[in-house]
This record gives sequence, C-alpha cells and structure tokens, in this order.
Amino acid sequence: MTATYLLDTCAWLDAFAAPELLRPAVRKLLTGERMVHVSAISLLEVARKEAKGELIFEMSLAKWFEFALPTHWVKVLEITPEIVIDATRLPSWNHKDPGDQIVVATARLHGLKVLTSDSKILNYPCVGSVASRKA
Repeated sequence: MTATYLLDTCAWLDAFAAPELLRPAVRKLLTGERMVHVSAISLLEVARKEAKGELIFEMSLAKWFEFALPTHWVKVLEITPEIVIDATRLPSWNHKDPGDQIVVATARLHGLKVLTSDSKILNYPCVGSVASRKA
C-alpha cells in the first residue's frame, strides 16, 4: 500500500499531540496507512509556534520532532521549485496563507489527499482532502 495522505500542520499536531481531536474514522484511517507525509513547511510552522510560546511540549522541540516524525511512518516532503511554482499559481485559490499554499501544492504534485481541518482547503476543488477533526 502506497501512502496517499499529506497531513497539514494541524492534522500532524493532532495525530501526535492530541489524537482525541481527530475524527474516529481518521484515527482508523491513519492506523491503516503504512506511510503518511508532512510538508517541510509544517516543521517551520510548528517551530515558530513553539518559539512564540503558542505550543508547549513536554519535551524539547528537537525531541518532539523525533517523536512526531518516525521515519518508518512519516516522510517529510521537501519544498521543491515545482512546489513553489504551483503554490504561487493555484487555480481559483483565495487563501493567503503561504503555508497552506505549500501544503496544497505539495499534495497536488505528489498525488496525495490532504488531511486537514481547514475549511478553505476542504472546499478547494483542485486538491483532494479529508476532514481530520471532529465537528
């Protein structure tokens, strides 16, 4: 089974720091996946939030990254020139967050569905997505 999902930053945080926020169907889906993906931009977003005190882990950020990026299950996808070009030219995209632009472009270019709680991504017709959080 090949990996088919890219976790956006919130879904990645939820999966490793607050799994109770995930929909039961998403928790089940994730346990059945051999590999999931995270964009490198999500690491930057988490590091910025942690540096500002908006996220507090019970361990150092480096240790949390080790915990939340198990190489046997989570693959970090680099930001490539192709992803940057697609991110800046997304059709019918009105969302200004550059992190979300990178996540969507990464998913599009790798043929992945985005696991997200972001309604703008969930409603964007040019990328597949799955709602990650309970309503």
